[in-house]
Order: sequence, then structure tokens, then C-alpha cells
Amino acid sequence: MGAPELPSATATPSAPLRRRATFSIVGTAGLLIVAIAAYFLGRNGMTGPLASYQELTFDRGTIYQARFAPDGQTVYYSAAWDGQPTGIYSVNPSGPESRAVGLKDSSLLAVSASQLAISIGCHNIFLGACEGTLATVPITGGAPREVADNVVSADWTPDGGELAAIREENSTFQVEFPLGKVIYKSQVWLNSLRVSPRGDRVALTQYSTAGADIGSVVILDRDGRELARSGQFISIEGLAWRPSADEIWYAAGKTSGWADSIHALAITGKDRVVLTLPPVLRIHDVSSDGRILISQDQWRNGLQYRGRNNSDERDFSWLDGASISDLSQNGQELAFMDFMEAAGTEPLAYLRKAGDSSAVKLGIGLFPVLSSDGKWALVGQYDPPHLALLPTGIGEARSLKPYGFQQLGWQGWMPDGKAVYFAGNDGNDWRIYVQALDGGAPRAVTPAISVKGSQSLSDLVSPDGKFVFARDLNGQGILYPLMGGEPRPVKGLLPADIWANWSSDGKSIFVYQDGGTRFQLFRVDFSTGKRLLIRTLAPSDIAGLAGIGTLRIAADGQTYAYSYNRALSALYLVKGLK
Repeated sequence: MGAPELPSATATPSAPLRRRATFSIVGTAGLLIVAIAAYFLGRNGMTGPLASYQELTFDRGTIYQARFAPDGQTVYYSAAWDGQPTGIYSVNPSGPESRAVGLKDSSLLAVSASQLAISIGCHNIFLGACEGTLATVPITGGAPREVADNVVSADWTPDGGELAAIREENSTFQVEFPLGKVIYKSQVWLNSLRVSPRGDRVALTQYSTAGADIGSVVILDRDGRELARSGQFISIEGLAWRPSADEIWYAAGKTSGWADSIHALAITGKDRVVLTLPPVLRIHDVSSDGRILISQDQWRNGLQYRGRNNSDERDFSWLDGASISDLSQNGQELAFMDFMEAAGTEPLAYLRKAGDSSAVKLGIGLFPVLSSDGKWALVGQYDPPHLALLPTGIGEARSLKPYGFQQLGWQGWMPDGKAVYFAGNDGNDWRIYVQALDGGAPRAVTPAISVKGSQSLSDLVSPDGKFVFARDLNGQGILYPLMGGEPRPVKGLLPADIWANWSSDGKSIFVYQDGGTRFQLFRVDFSTGKRLLIRTLAPSDIAGLAGIGTLRIAADGQTYAYSYNRALSALYLVKGLK
């Protein structure tokens, strides 16, 4: 592990970040999806018999993974139905009912002739994707045996004798094939690992930035050498090998905000389109006789707001992907971005006043953060990754000079308003940097830190400008000094805590824990470690909730806003595609 010649990769910042969600065929008859397929196939000039579609699931919630069983008929899948924890189910196309396998709080990863590979305690890192503890369990039943932690994806070799896996270690993603032998590393997240039917290579998705599904499909041999790579897509959702092992099929999109086509990538590098449908389209598996499992999804973000003088939360959802990123100092203005289908191929930054019924579009940008005077929004942009200032009123947008960072995030303003801070990855490590607005290179103010791509943090610098919060590579919360002194561990901070803000007096912090369908908000005295539960929050409708996306709370602890992710899925069996 860690040999100098180990293949590796960093981000490829050649495409803008955005997300999406649109039309779904949840709960409709197969005839409808056939009609839609006929339209798109005809539009693309394709001929031949139409594929047939059979809907397999009928509950309301999120499907994570689906695989064919060894008999080639039964289908195993993991889903969170009707607001319940994720569980594993089986269904046979000959009957409409799904049967719970009995593995609660677990997500399916892979199926062999005799065992299931599952993820226990899987926490969401993206819609339909999670990270947890890899375990194996006999198909016939029994207790799971834990194998490895921090696993994002895994697959069996054809004989079921070995596992390959993608694991996250110290903010780096690595491919292990077999488990324990590292053959590839990446500073950006990897997912959807699939071992070929011959067992001699693996395919995976390499994304270009944390918390997004922009990326490419990569095929590696058992030594980690790259054999083929697709072009970059603005959305990739799932992979599966054809039985012949000469092509890897994947769901992807270039013009729609989400994946809307199934592509086939050959070992030679040739790429072709197999099928086009309305997004969100995900591919899960291909059987030995060529039948495929796909899901059609409807993905949406919601936004809830509660002001100091409001007795109840208000629904501030906007378009299909509003994600809160900042509150003004008086809590009366919300900065958020839309990063789903409505935004198209680039993220859009918005500003909304609490008393208004509509939002103002500021421009292209990720995670807008308002200046103390409310005149500017600090955003992230791409090509290459850099920060920019968008005026909230009169003024001209301004870009800050990029300095070769592969990824940026967690940006914010220094208290004096003359400089900004951000988390940056130079291709080796994440650190917190401070950059003056009047020029000069960014200055690292922390050693290497741990960054979770699924978390969007804000308000990291203390009100007096003396400290910045981050977690070290061991995951411990640290207050790093900005004006001299020694780093200070944060007492009372738990591994599951997500940073939210400092209190107005600078003596306490606000943190929250994401429970999937609800979350708890705490106030922590970082000197004594004393914790106080402030409130438990959740949308009224929890079916299909894939997690609380982001939370912002004012320094007084009274005003807050949060975004949540909802994913509604339907699983289909498809025949006739070639």
C-alpha cells in the first residue's frame, strides 16, 4: 500500500458543477415508459424492436442499489421506503410484492453465488450513494460479518472468492483489488466499482469534485493501469458490465442536468449510446442474458426557514434544487444556490429576503456567502476552480486569481471584510487558506485537514478573527490559531457532529447531527464540553428523504434555515437492449 508507482488521480476541473432532478415515472404503468422510449429512440434515428419495461417496485422512497440474484430472476435491492431506515429487499418479476430480507440499517453493495456484500450504518455522501462499514452475510441468512470500514462501493469477483472495494482514507479515495491491496488512489471521490465478468479488470466512476456527480468512467486492470476512460459528463449514475465483458454500460448526461442516457464504453475506448430516457436515469445491473435493471428517479431539494419572530417554519423552496449556503447577520436574507435540473449545466446563486415571495438570481456560483454589509456574495466557480464576488445590487462581478487548486469549498469572509478564507486542495492535501481581496497569494493557516465532500460548512472563523475550525486527519475538531498560539481541541465535539456556526459571544458553537429524516441541533461550550440540545428538526413529509443537505443558523441561535434532499425512485426490469 502506498508504493511510489501507485496510479493516482486528482480532480479534472474542466466542467462546471451543477446538479439536477426532473421527470420521474414513479408509480406509472410500463406502457408509459415504453411510449417515452419510443419517442426518444425514434428521435435518435434508432431502428429495431423496442425494449420492454416492467416496473418492480411500488413504494414511496429512495432506491440505493439493485442486483440480480444467482438464479438470474430474483432481484435484491436496498431502499428507504416511506421514511423508514434503509433496508434490503428481494423481489421476483413474477410477483409484485417485495420481501424484506431482514437486514435493517443496511445498504446492498454486491451479490455473489452465496453471499451478499452490504454496507452497515451507511451515511449519505450523495443522492443514492452512501459510505459505511462493509460486511458480508450468507444469502441463506445469518449475522453480518464486518470486513472493512469507510467503504463507498464494493463488488465480488465472478467466483465470489474475493472482494474489490473503494474506501476513503484521510480524505483520499482508494481502489482495493482484492480487498487490502491498493491499486489506485484519487483526491476526488470514486464510486460504482464493478468487477468484470472475467475478473481481470474493474470499472468505476471518478468524479471531478466532492459532492457532485460530474465525472468520467474509468476501466483499470488488476494492477491499476488505466485501460480506457470515457469523456467527462455532467452526471454519471451507475455502471454495469455486459456479460461479454467487452463493454461497461453506464448512465450519463451531457446536456440534461442529470443522467438521461445509457452509454456503452468499450475497452478500445469507443463509446456509444444505447438508450435515452427522461432523467434521472440510473443503471444498476446487467444479467447474464442481457436484461438490465434501471431506476427512474425524481430528485428535489427543499428549503425551510424560521426567523427569530416566526412561530413556525416557512417553506422557502425554490425551483428544484435550492440549497441554503448563508444567512445575513440579521437573519433576514438567505443566500442559496440551485444546482439541479432547473439550473442546467452550471450552478446558480440566489438571494432572497425573508419578507419576499421570490428570489433574485445573482449569477453563476457555488455556495454564495454574504459580506457583512450585504453588498457582495462570495462564490466558488470553475474553469479553473477559483473564488468570485457577485454584487447583490449595483456593481460588477469580480473573480479572484486562481492559484492552481484542484478543489475549493467552505468559503467565507474574514471579520474585517478585507480577506476571505476557504478550504483548498492542491492535489495532495486539504488545508484552510486566507486570501486578501487586494491581491497576494492565498496563505495556508492549517496543516492538512479532513474534508467530507458531503458536508458544506460555513462560518468557520471566530467572531474575533483569532481561530478557524477544522477537523484534523484523525477527525478531531481543532481550533487553529490565526494570530499565533497553539491549536486547541474542541471539547464536547462528537464524530457525528457537523459544524454550523459560532455563538455571538464566541464561547460556544452550534453543531448538528444528520439522522437522515431528521436532525438534532446542539449548542456546545467548547471550553467545558457541555452540550445542550436546542431542537430536533425535520420536514413534515419524510418519505424519500435522503438526508439534511445543509443547515445555517444565526449567531444568536434563534434564526435558522436548512435544506433537505428528497429522492423518489422506481425500479424497472428492461429487456431487449443491445
